[in-house]
Amino acid sequence: MKDEFSVRYKGVRLWIILLAVSVITAGSSLLYLTHVAHTADTKVASEFPAVSSDIESLYATLAVNFVDHGVFSLATTSPYVPDMWRTPGYSFFIAPFYAIFGSFYPAIITQIVILFLTVLMVFSMAKRVLGEKWALPLALLYLILPSTFLAASTLMNENLFTFIFIGALYIFFFSEMKNLYARWALTGFLLALTVYIKPASLYFLVFFIPAYFVFYLPWKEITRKHVFAAILMIVTFLSTLAPWCVRNKVELGSWQFATTGPFFIFRQNATGFYATLHPGMTDKEARYALEKMGNIPLGEVPTGPEYSATLQKIALQVIFAHPFRYGLYHLSTFIPFFTSNGAHDYWWTVNIMLPNFNRAPEPALIQALNPFSLPLLMENLRNHGWFLLENAFWGIITLLILAGLWRPKNTRLAWMFFVIILYFAFVTGPGAHARYRAPVDPLFLIGAFSAVAYFLENRKSKSQSVSIT
Repeated sequence: MKDEFSVRYKGVRLWIILLAVSVITAGSSLLYLTHVAHTADTKVASEFPAVSSDIESLYATLAVNFVDHGVFSLATTSPYVPDMWRTPGYSFFIAPFYAIFGSFYPAIITQIVILFLTVLMVFSMAKRVLGEKWALPLALLYLILPSTFLAASTLMNENLFTFIFIGALYIFFFSEMKNLYARWALTGFLLALTVYIKPASLYFLVFFIPAYFVFYLPWKEITRKHVFAAILMIVTFLSTLAPWCVRNKVELGSWQFATTGPFFIFRQNATGFYATLHPGMTDKEARYALEKMGNIPLGEVPTGPEYSATLQKIALQVIFAHPFRYGLYHLSTFIPFFTSNGAHDYWWTVNIMLPNFNRAPEPALIQALNPFSLPLLMENLRNHGWFLLENAFWGIITLLILAGLWRPKNTRLAWMFFVIILYFAFVTGPGAHARYRAPVDPLFLIGAFSAVAYFLENRKSKSQSVSIT
């Protein structure tokens, strides 16, 4: 009885530690950003937490229009034209807080609670894979990552997305749910909810299900029940997305779930690649050249459904005209994905609220890597300064993950997590960003810690064997 009480007491104590660190990191970040906003005396600062210079204002506008006008629209004046560029999940999450309190601060406070619930799942997953000795430092490290507490203290959708996404993985791989069909269906439902928050996971099952049968489940254990469960997952996933597709068809005449995909493949993938095919061409010049090909009005890439088919057509034409070169180009974008840092994002979030901030964009790492340019690379490195420490940190984490694919105790799970990481690296593409990697940061840490734990424990066992002999 005493031992059982000690175990329970220790478990509660660990929860209290994780709760305290969640509140301290995300709460301190919120207090600091609020302090900057109230002392900066700029127009942008006065708008916090929905600053117009960043993506937060889009989610806020959608939420306000939904509450005040009953329309999911990005318009700031009448008529409020329905929108399908952004997906509704995160805006619907923050809308009730605005409706009840007239402010988005309660939504951010709720995100701190969501962060705590997320880290509990991360801790539990790590505990199952590594043991408690490694799980606690892993969970604490996750909490002090800049991307983690930035997402929890601002109107960014990564906090909610990560919570539901990690929840889906937890249920699928670690829950004790006995009913196979219920577990697969619930996972499919949760994954569909992540698409409502961030459409990057729209094609996730195309990678996830084949990877499960190839890397995770031994061939001799595959049964018809697993095949039927996979079909049920797909049906549940698509059924959950169907209502929004119907809404888009009724209001905007398109069955698409969102226009985000065609926009980004044109704006990020094709435009950046086209610029590399023409040395000396700027990103803006490349964008205008592609817009001329599709008879699209020159300027910012349109986000409405009327141009989606054209954007996708032109983008695919450019990509498949040089498929091998594009493949190399896209692979080179994995470097920024695996090494991008959240500290720079935090710095940007603070500085856009300050007076005399230069908003001119610095050269992206991908511009220095493809085609390779030493002067641009040196400029990028100089601009990053101390941020390079976090870049190096993520580079080391990535190397540990690769080393651990053949070494950890649970090799199948390691490969499964790595495939999930690769999926997000693939769909992020040239827009590689720490925010886009945030949903799989826990998988990065579990993979890296698994490798370290294996090597250290293996070295310890060898030392003990030598001492005995």
